[in-house]
Amino acid sequence: MKTRTAAGFILARMVDGEPLYLLLRGATSGDWLPPKGHADNDTDTVEETARRETAEEAGITDLQVVPDFERSIEYEVNTDKRGRYHKKVTYLLATTGTSEVTCSDEHSEAGWFSIKEALGKIGFEQMREVLRAADAYLRKRG
Repeated sequence: MKTRTAAGFILARMVDGEPLYLLLRGATSGDWLPPKGHADNDTDTVEETARRETAEEAGITDLQVVPDFERSIEYEVNTDKRGRYHKKVTYLLATTGTSEVTCSDEHSEAGWFSIKEALGKIGFEQMREVLRAADAYLRKRG
């Protein structure tokens, strides 16, 4: 089975000393997730892909990558459009001062959520684990 790679950011914005996390609601699926997308080609780095997808899906380009945080999740996908494949999504952690989000056509809503709110919106345990790890890492760094 073919493996497709994707990347995205756990994107945080600090408000009153607390991180708020960006989640986008899929227009078709209704799932709330951080911005992410497939690599365009084999030469794109994880960071290049994550930056491009965050710009395309949320309109955010002003962000700072938090060093030394990287987590991946893997799962099987079966779609009418692309068929069946294995997907590996790698998430980096970044911060931004930008609060305004411009959703792409792929998403119906966007929001900045506290860790508790975000964990309640995300329907996939693997993704919740990545968000928990990112939150712990960000808080530890101060």
